[in-house]
Amino acid sequence: MVEVEVRTRVTGTSGGLPSVLVQLAEERVTARELIRRTVEEQIRVVGADATRCRPMLDRQFLSDHDVRAQAATGVVRLPRRSPPEAPHVATEVTRAQQAFARGSFLIFAGGRQVTTLDEELTIRLGEPVTFLRLVPLAGG
Repeated sequence: MVEVEVRTRVTGTSGGLPSVLVQLAEERVTARELIRRTVEEQIRVVGADATRCRPMLDRQFLSDHDVRAQAATGVVRLPRRSPPEAPHVATEVTRAQQAFARGSFLIFAGGRQVTTLDEELTIRLGEPVTFLRLVPLAGG
């Protein structure tokens, strides 16, 4: 059993999804499986509070298309759900995998960038993995 710390960051913001410890059966794992396990653990950690969890997930996985379309109106906002719905794990895993495939966030592991969902990673003891959401600066 291997345990890896996965850090989730969104440039230009604070208070995103928490870092989580993900349990893996072995050192080698695909990006697809790592995303699945990470999202499951993030939802387990913060999912009980839908008003807190929902905006975090939306911020991390908002599509570039949504950002561009909203930016044309002068402001980018997260979807509003009233009342906030609790996340559905399978839906959020699929959403996260699709967001990675479209380039909405990057994964860095073992000192390099992961490029595809089916890419196999070797997780080394003590090396965290980072999920990084890049957000364009205002005006650029």
